Amino acid sequence: MNNQHKLFQIFKSGSFTAMDGRTLAFSESDLAMMASCYSPKIRQAPLVLGHPADDQPVFGEVGGLFAKDGALYAQAAVSDNLVNLVRAKRYTTVSASFFMPNQPSNPTPGAYYLKHVGFLGAQPPAVKGMSPPAFSEYSGCAAFSEGCNLPQEFGLNAGFSVPPGYQIDPDRAVLHAIATDYQRNCAGLSYAEAAQLAETVIYLNP
Repeated sequence: MNNQHKLFQIFKSGSFTAMDGRTLAFSESDLAMMASCYSPKIRQAPLVLGHPADDQPVFGEVGGLFAKDGALYAQAAVSDNLVNLVRAKRYTTVSASFFMPNQPSNPTPGAYYLKHVGFLGAQPPAVKGMSPPAFSEYSGCAAFSEGCNLPQEFGLNAGFSVPPGYQIDPDRAVLHAIATDYQRNCAGLSYAEAAQLAETVIYLNP
């Protein structure tokens, strides 16, 4: 099974009613704490369909989180099966599940920790107004398990022409492709920020 590297919004600041009826408030500082506490080495949050209690079956894993302008984003390795389901409009929204700060099973007690990201079909998410997962195709290579074939227009899109016979470093090409895709999914992200985030996941979660 091949995985594609994707970025998408999973949560935002505000007051929301959880599935058990509790209303909880989340500030931008809370989102920043969620992002800083998350570590796939401690516990990797899976991508699932709906909100299964056992977090199964798994359709990918979250490699990292970051907060920007009141929104929380997941950097994830997404299975081809899930990518195809999203592109076919079978699953159009996402809903994040978190361990509560005082929950005994929380791997980082005292802070919210991402349990899983559920992809929803007909069921509406509790958090409204988020950007839907697009999972659009983009120039460059998104699969870590395969080589990178550059499109002919790569040099033009990057703002420079490639001299005849010049070989572009495949790793840098992957980084560029992922960074530009990040920018498409997070409007407030600069290219430098996007490249830094992509580089972190590429080298820490190959």
